[in-house]
Amino acid sequence: MQKFYVSLLILFSFLASHSQDMFIAGSAIPSWWTNPDPIPNISLIDNGDGTYYKLGLELLDGNLRFYEEQDIDINYGGTAFPSGELAESDIIIEEGFYDLYVDMNTNTYYFESYPQVSFNTFNTSNPIGFKLNTTDYEVFNYPVTQFYDALGWFSVNIHPYIMENDIYGGDIFPSGNLIFNTQPVEVESGFYEVTFDHENLTFSFDIPEISIVGSALNETSTDENSTPEIAMSSSNGAIYMLSSIELQPGELKFRQNQSWETNWGGSTFPTGDLDLDSADYIVVDEAGFYDVTFDRENSSYMFVTLSTENIEFSDLKVYPNPSKGNWNIQTGNADVKTLSVFTISGKLIKEMNVSQQNEIEINTANLGSGMYMLKILTNSGNTKTLKLIKQ
Repeated sequence: MQKFYVSLLILFSFLASHSQDMFIAGSAIPSWWTNPDPIPNISLIDNGDGTYYKLGLELLDGNLRFYEEQDIDINYGGTAFPSGELAESDIIIEEGFYDLYVDMNTNTYYFESYPQVSFNTFNTSNPIGFKLNTTDYEVFNYPVTQFYDALGWFSVNIHPYIMENDIYGGDIFPSGNLIFNTQPVEVESGFYEVTFDHENLTFSFDIPEISIVGSALNETSTDENSTPEIAMSSSNGAIYMLSSIELQPGELKFRQNQSWETNWGGSTFPTGDLDLDSADYIVVDEAGFYDVTFDRENSSYMFVTLSTENIEFSDLKVYPNPSKGNWNIQTGNADVKTLSVFTISGKLIKEMNVSQQNEIEINTANLGSGMYMLKILTNSGNTKTLKLIKQ
């Protein structure tokens, strides 16, 4: 046993630095039982970087091992199926068709089965294409991805020797029934997780949940809810909002789907840049009620304090917000003196003297998409800060 592991370690070191031929052999190869001499084997294709592959493998129930240049003295199996690390024991194969990938840089392998499902968009300046993941080859998933307005097709390769794939569209967005080869999915801009159910012929583009969590929440942990958090709302997965949330001095983070696997911190308050998987929490330094905005597309966040409503601003309106064009301000009872627009980092980018105007338009032609802060100053000295969103 010790001799085997020493030999295996030497082999790994050699393979990582030298390009060479590799083969697989074992009872899982169909011709093993009909033509045992010489030992049936299948060559792997060398990518020249320590990785190898073979597409469209037909395998039987049985065992399999990897060999270097058909030398039976240098061979190794693996820890598990369909994926694992190279090891002493044989890999026990389940009958089926597979694409095989081997990475000698990490000493790992992966048998990918069929069917295989991919999704591609067209009729757009930002085309997207990817292969979905699965564990049971019935339901396929793909993690959160940014999409643009486009048409798209699901492509299903059910067998490695069938050249034509099955093509599916959909009857409605963001979720519905798969339609064979007639009507593409009409994808709308946003961030979505994709699910393709091959068994029930359904699909969905789901907006991931974003929530805030941390000691700054005015929530109490319980046995049933050891990590209090509050979900935000979004119509497209790009910008999330939470209104009138009470916070106390403490720390906060944003996280996705109630899991720490994907989370964001930040180094400044009340506005800043999102820091993916950061150790830094956003430090809330003042108790109060806040409107919170999480901008995934521009990787930023904003907390706007809700002070006691002054009668002067009771009829103030800003529309549309979010806006794809200009913002309009109706001052109502407020005798507004100036309007100032800032980036979330606090940089002044526009200031307007608007005394005695009841209807004001803020031109956004030179502004990129994202969040901004609007500071309103009246002639009586009162101020109000609002968040603005440019799509």
